[in-house]
Amino acid sequence: MKGGIQKGTTAFDAESLKLDKFVKDAAKELQEEFPHLRCVMQFSYIDKLETVGQDCFGFAPDGGAWFHEDKLIAVFEAKKQGKGGNANERWWDNAVTAQYINKDVIYTTFCTGEGAEFGNNLERMSRKANIMLGENFQFVLKPEGMTYNEIKNQMRDTLANA
Repeated sequence: MKGGIQKGTTAFDAESLKLDKFVKDAAKELQEEFPHLRCVMQFSYIDKLETVGQDCFGFAPDGGAWFHEDKLIAVFEAKKQGKGGNANERWWDNAVTAQYINKDVIYTTFCTGEGAEFGNNLERMSRKANIMLGENFQFVLKPEGMTYNEIKNQMRDTLANA
C-alpha cells in the first residue's frame, strides 16, 4: 500500500464534514454582519495574483481569508484528526502562507477529534505554532466537537477585534 489517500477513499468522515460545513456556513453568514470586510473562500487565479501573490499556491482556508481593504486580517481553518493522520502537516501550508501575506494576521483553527486531546497531534501543533509563528495563531481545541454557534461566535469575536 502506498502512503496518502488511496484512490476511491477520502480523508473526510461525518464529523470532519460537519466541522467543515459549520465553518463555511458561519463565514457566509458573518459576511452580512461585517460588510466592510471581504471574505474570500476560493481564490481564482487572477484573485490570487492580485490579492495574495503568485507564490501562494493552494491557499484556501476553510473559513475564508478575511480582508479589510487589501490587508489580510483573519483566517479560519477547521481540522479534525484522530490520533494518526496528517491534518497537522497540511495545516502549516495555509498558516505560513497567511503569515507571509500579513505577519499580524489572526489565524484561528477549530480542532476536533482525538488529535485535539492533550498530547496528541493537533494539540502539540498548537503549542509549536504559538512558539514558531506567534500568539496570533489561535486554536480552539475541543476533541468532542463543536456546535455551529460556538464556531460562529468565535469567528464573530475574532472579526470584531481584528
